[in-house]
Amino acid sequence: MIGIMLKGLKLYSHNRWPREKIMEYSNKRMREMIKHAYTSSNFYKTLYKSVGIEYKALDTIPIEELPVIDKEMVRNNFFDIVTDYISSKEIEMAMKSSELLVRVGKYILVHTSGSTGKPCNFLYDRDALDMIEANMVRISIGGKNEIGLRDFPIKVLYVASVGSGYASTVLAMNGIKKYGAKSLVLNVSEPIETWEEKIKNFDPSYLAGYPSCIKILADMQQRGEINIKPKKIITGGEPLSKEISNYLSSVFDADVIDYYGCTESMVLGVGASWYEGMYLMDDMNYVEVDEFGRLIITPLYNKIFPLIRYRLNDVVEGFDKDYRGHLPYTHIKRVVGREEEMMWFKNESGGRDFLHPLFIDDLDVEGIKEYQFIKTSDESLILNCVKLPNAKEGVEEEIKRQFNQFLIKKKLRNVKYEVHFTDALQADKVTGKVKMVIDATK
Repeated sequence: MIGIMLKGLKLYSHNRWPREKIMEYSNKRMREMIKHAYTSSNFYKTLYKSVGIEYKALDTIPIEELPVIDKEMVRNNFFDIVTDYISSKEIEMAMKSSELLVRVGKYILVHTSGSTGKPCNFLYDRDALDMIEANMVRISIGGKNEIGLRDFPIKVLYVASVGSGYASTVLAMNGIKKYGAKSLVLNVSEPIETWEEKIKNFDPSYLAGYPSCIKILADMQQRGEINIKPKKIITGGEPLSKEISNYLSSVFDADVIDYYGCTESMVLGVGASWYEGMYLMDDMNYVEVDEFGRLIITPLYNKIFPLIRYRLNDVVEGFDKDYRGHLPYTHIKRVVGREEEMMWFKNESGGRDFLHPLFIDDLDVEGIKEYQFIKTSDESLILNCVKLPNAKEGVEEEIKRQFNQFLIKKKLRNVKYEVHFTDALQADKVTGKVKMVIDATK
């Protein structure tokens, strides 16, 4: 724990560096990671040689001339990207694990959401996880509510979709277990009517989870159903609007930290209630954008699974490497394109409960490529599905079996639904974007 605290304080010292020193540090680490990938990963050596890039050129070649990779390339080359020997049998066994922290030997396995295609696996090593935890120390410093010795052992109330292999779960649970923190997890797949009783005797110093879920807790606090006093609220997984940030800060009298991470890099950036916009941590990632505003990242802290110029689907607004503000890092106004609507329904007892779209990560039916929810009323929805060419018979029955289990768990058995198979998912008429959730009642 002391080691992580010291690393966190060292990272915090970077907040005071001049911008030029940050970029010099980031560029140096980028070159080191490129050379490490070339010498230790069969995938990168083959990829770079295929376009005429030799090792001797890696110190001088312009970064933008290196090939960009994406999720599909990672999915198809997992074992060639890894810089240590990992057998397919080890991965298969790990994927069957029901543990929240999925281990493959001395490494941690995480996966992306399966909502927009087949899940994609990534590995993290111990040093990478230490750096991620140290960064949590860094972002906790500042604001109006300092975390002090009286707050130890740290109490964390974590509300989100919780499942085996989720990056957010790894981020939350690894530190919680390691440092003996006391935690209470509210799973969005559980009935909302159980939350009040669970929270009743728990007073967290940290409140963490999706903004949409934390807002539900804020509403409960406003109605007098719960009474908690967190010092820090850490949100992630969805865009955080200024209105919601102000609301959470007001209701709980807490500092609000907008944490930006993803499966590919569990620490990308941070926003806070005491400054505008969001900063991308250049000392943890080398960051770029393409012509469409999509973020291209190279994590600088995870050597077991190097991702060199990996393009995310996230689009960022106002990407500015020359910004001079509260912190010396690359500044963006916001991340766009990650928000999904929650679906509220009338439940079995006549009250209201929700299905969070990210719970679909657990909907895993062989032969299905993509899913989409269309809410049609307070007690009905349509589940659009795109089949793969090799889909076998019985796919619809398996979808219904799994989906019924979700509805039973949430006490939403009154909600009726239809399964529709389609060649393509429905796009938003205004933006043209394919959303995971469409509310047809609006």
